[in-house]
Amino acid sequence: MKKIAFTLFIVILLMFGCKQEPKTFSTHTISGNKYWITTYANEGEKIGAEVSYDIVWPDQGVISAAAERELMTICFGDSISKSFDEALRKWVGNAHIVEDGYGEYTPVDKLDTIEVGESHTLESSCKVDSTLALFIIKRYDYAFHAAHGLYSVDYLTVDLNSGEAVHITDLVTDTALLCEAIARAIQDLDVNKDIRECLYEEFGDAERMPNNFNFLIDSARNGIIVEYGLYEIAPYACGIQSVYLPIFWLSKHVPLTAYAKKLFGPDSYIE
Repeated sequence: MKKIAFTLFIVILLMFGCKQEPKTFSTHTISGNKYWITTYANEGEKIGAEVSYDIVWPDQGVISAAAERELMTICFGDSISKSFDEALRKWVGNAHIVEDGYGEYTPVDKLDTIEVGESHTLESSCKVDSTLALFIIKRYDYAFHAAHGLYSVDYLTVDLNSGEAVHITDLVTDTALLCEAIARAIQDLDVNKDIRECLYEEFGDAERMPNNFNFLIDSARNGIIVEYGLYEIAPYACGIQSVYLPIFWLSKHVPLTAYAKKLFGPDSYIE
């Protein structure tokens, strides 16, 4: 009888204990450069375009197909391509801003420095923290004759147990209340005081911030960081704005989901 009970205990332990272990997670890196020379028909001026990429991508099957498609959309702005290779090929071919009618462009092996008139860079990396994988996607684009370049950072968090992307609605039950909480966090929390000094006037005393949930989970500090890109809530010179929301503080203003409570632990929030 004791032997049967012990066997049942082992079976139950395997059934439930193993589910807590994240799936095997692995990535690979794809890097490259492409160059074009554009000859403008009217002026005969030659302008070079450089496209470079250094992308960390999940190995096949380690995240869900839906999460991989979402990552592809963030990286390339492409929700149509059927594969990473197809999306990358299309992005490399269309990343430069030269359009038909402005001139002829020809692929070349390299560019002289005086020929470089525009550049487009895409980089991504991945950080694994416990059962979460965070993909960080960075872009830099400089167009010919532009006053300055434009850059951005986007995030996608994947739960390694399920392989699915984690969205803001997986963490909070009311996104309208979250927008109000973000505005309050900027005004009330000293950790965000630098943002207060940069805000456009219209957001200086706003009751809620724009509904733009480009975010990452800060497990080390038990919080969420919501990021606003260039020009969204502050001038270009102030750069990207990162609003820190401690979970303990956030739970006072926005109800957390059961998933968020499990993720951050019972000591991190208020019931």
